[in-house]
Amino acid sequence: MQQSHQPVPPAGRWTYIAVIFGAALGMLAGYAPLFNATAGVFVKPLATEFGWGRSEASLSYAASMFGLAIVSPLVGTMMDRFGIRRVIAVSALIFGVATACMALQNGSRALWVSLSVVVGVFGAATSVLGYLTVLPQWFDRRLGLALGIAMCGLGAGTVLMPATAQYLVTGYGWRTAYIALGIGSIVLSLIACTLLRERKASGVGKTRSKVSTVEGASLNQALRSYRLWAIWAVFVLASSATLSLGPHLPAMFADKGFSPADAARSASMVGVGLLIGRILTGILIDRIHAPFVACVFFVGGALGIFILRSTQDYQSLLVATMLIGLTIGAEGDLISYLVRSYFGLRAFGALFGIAFSGYGFGAVIGPVSLGAWFDRHGSYDLPLLVLPCMLLLAGALTLSLGRYLRPGGRASTVPEPAGA
Repeated sequence: MQQSHQPVPPAGRWTYIAVIFGAALGMLAGYAPLFNATAGVFVKPLATEFGWGRSEASLSYAASMFGLAIVSPLVGTMMDRFGIRRVIAVSALIFGVATACMALQNGSRALWVSLSVVVGVFGAATSVLGYLTVLPQWFDRRLGLALGIAMCGLGAGTVLMPATAQYLVTGYGWRTAYIALGIGSIVLSLIACTLLRERKASGVGKTRSKVSTVEGASLNQALRSYRLWAIWAVFVLASSATLSLGPHLPAMFADKGFSPADAARSASMVGVGLLIGRILTGILIDRIHAPFVACVFFVGGALGIFILRSTQDYQSLLVATMLIGLTIGAEGDLISYLVRSYFGLRAFGALFGIAFSGYGFGAVIGPVSLGAWFDRHGSYDLPLLVLPCMLLLAGALTLSLGRYLRPGGRASTVPEPAGA
């Protein structure tokens, strides 16, 4: 599985900083904060203007996530073949234009759903799938920390973008808000692309791809590996269990007799947990075997869901939502790290895309299934028993992955600056 190659000469420290900052800025202005996190802001004005129910107005989220999940393996393959920055830049342009075109809605549900799918398809490369593919080329011993710091851009975006969207909708209308968000995304994404760098292997002939000189499994080898599909299943289960709760948390708190303000505070605690989870996971997986770290966070998320189901105490519920947020934050770091650790860099983009598609499918399956169950049975009780079991199963699957590709989790000999 390993191939001989000449080491890549180390770059200056500012290059490493620029790569992390570029990834953070790109994710701040990418698909998840700019489109998904702002979706709730647009539900009410769209429902009012077109006479839609809120479930119809919310279809955009599921449609865009479906598009993202379907296209993720292809996007990863294209990044391996054509280069990460090139794919991100083209995708960011089309994603921004498609977001701006959401302003053209005329009440047609078909247009609403189809354009949302387009946003998801071209938003895939502007998500963690694109930007976190760069970091394993530059970091080895401190890859987890680099991932955690970069993911803070995504966390900051989930805080800033909904507030920005609300300001624009209130002051200028929802159509202008979509246009402004689309243009802003293009500008910030292109700045991010100028900061990103891709690491080229030295000693490579002009006719040979850098992919052939780095260590790791080929795509065909990985596709026959139990570990790849176990990682895929882990994130289908984990994202289904955790992301299913996001759209339903306010309703759950209302069912327990709490005010909308109290429900909003619970959503904020999810955000706090998410940010802490990203940094903490990044620090821990550099020091502790990543499946052990994943299992701890999945157990914590399962405990949070159990508390959410079983108590009426508001402070305990806030702790529960923070535990769920911690688990969501951990998931983002773990996908990239596990793929790098078990398969190396040879076909990293394609394999990351496959693993990330599992996360995307879970993000569609979970919320839709939970909503359908409630609509039919009028209760969340049974799903809130099943979801913790899904997280525990995800934890067990991560423990079954075994050792990394090479001892210490180093899938390739990428030199770093001192302390990186």
